[in-house]
Amino acid sequence: MLGLGVLVLIAALVALLVWRPWEGADAPQSPAASETPDAASEAPQPSETPEPTQSQPFTPIGGDPSAAASAPCEPEQIRLTPQTDRSIYSGDDPVRLSFTIENTGEAACALNAGTSVQEYEIRTGDEVVYRWTDCATDVSDNVVALQPGAPQSTVPIEWDRTRSSSDACSGEGQPVTAGGAAYWLSVSVGEYTSQDERQFILE
Repeated sequence: MLGLGVLVLIAALVALLVWRPWEGADAPQSPAASETPDAASEAPQPSETPEPTQSQPFTPIGGDPSAAASAPCEPEQIRLTPQTDRSIYSGDDPVRLSFTIENTGEAACALNAGTSVQEYEIRTGDEVVYRWTDCATDVSDNVVALQPGAPQSTVPIEWDRTRSSSDACSGEGQPVTAGGAAYWLSVSVGEYTSQDERQFILE
């Protein structure tokens, strides 16, 4: 009988520990683990859309004040490519000259690409027949920011197929030889110079 009484007493103690009547019915309940907000899931996620790069052609007039924040371009990271609108010209058709400029480095850089530092030079054989700076007027600086791998183009200028001379800017120039003669265009922007030339034919 004594053993049975001990068992009954132990069962009563276990029931009290489970039931715990001394705690009120309104005691706050611990929130379930599933109700805890996941802070990681609510954190803002980075945008998957890359920032656009500057790819619109720039004009040689004006400037970009924000370009000053970029590091200066190094000569080895700039590629200049002279261009003409055609490769063969007939009659008296003028030749439209322009160039593209590209940052071949890995970071954005800035340089002055304005008309104040541009040069277009045309030669036939070893003879230079035209330099744009001989009679350039209303030139200006234009500091531009170049994004890596985004070539930009200048606004074309026209060459009337005459020899240039700083002494004869107000008069008519002497026409150059045509009849199938070959000419080569090179360009430079300050200390940056095109490595290749653009060939074209005047018929």
